[in-house]
Amino acid sequence: MFASHPINIINVIAGAVAITVGILILIKDVRATLNLLFFYSLAAWGLSLVFNGLNFLYKHPVTGANVIRDFVSGGGSVGAFLIFATAFSMYKGEHYLKKWYVNLPLIVVMIANTLIGAIFDKVVYDSDDDLTDLGTGIKTTQDYTWAMIFLYLIPVIMIIFAIIYFARTRREVEDPIVKKRILFFILGFTFMVLGVLVFLLNGIVDEIRPESPWEIVFWVLATMLWIAGPIIQLIGFNLGKISPNGKEEPTS
Repeated sequence: MFASHPINIINVIAGAVAITVGILILIKDVRATLNLLFFYSLAAWGLSLVFNGLNFLYKHPVTGANVIRDFVSGGGSVGAFLIFATAFSMYKGEHYLKKWYVNLPLIVVMIANTLIGAIFDKVVYDSDDDLTDLGTGIKTTQDYTWAMIFLYLIPVIMIIFAIIYFARTRREVEDPIVKKRILFFILGFTFMVLGVLVFLLNGIVDEIRPESPWEIVFWVLATMLWIAGPIIQLIGFNLGKISPNGKEEPTS
């Protein structure tokens, strides 16, 4: 039923790092909307990675593997939209997210994207016909190629838009510390996007050359990017926290 692989453990570690960073940001001020948004987005993203690691512990595509995969797809989608909401509220103001004509379309699109991605993203045998148990574990598949739009393209686009909003915010602020913090946020989320693109590239290579020895390289690179992203954000979040006289400065 289960097949161990070092990459599975690394994925779980990457997800745990993202969740931990989200918690560390939250406890700085649990009442701050931005802190909450950072926490929710990183927690969703982290849970997606944790479940991804647990998913590939399965050797056979039983119901449990497909259910866990739904959480992987859903967590990634929700996390991407929350990342966008974080950047949008930082640029426009937190009050904008309370307006129904802003939050309602965002919520509807997020739910639709999450459900479509989860429904059409499945787990099958890692074999030529997706039916024969060759003892090589499982792999994910999509019933239709267009389903990858909801699994990868839309979440990546949402994070890219988030990066754009972070960049616009950084351009308008004058405080050098805030500028540095936002730069770290941009770098962190950029690393997450690069991780997704590397993971997607791995899937393309796997379809073209199933026996390619580069699969492990893609997995490791994507995971390292996912680990580095939240850590970079945590560093940025804590920049300028301590003033020269040793007193803690307020969180902006």
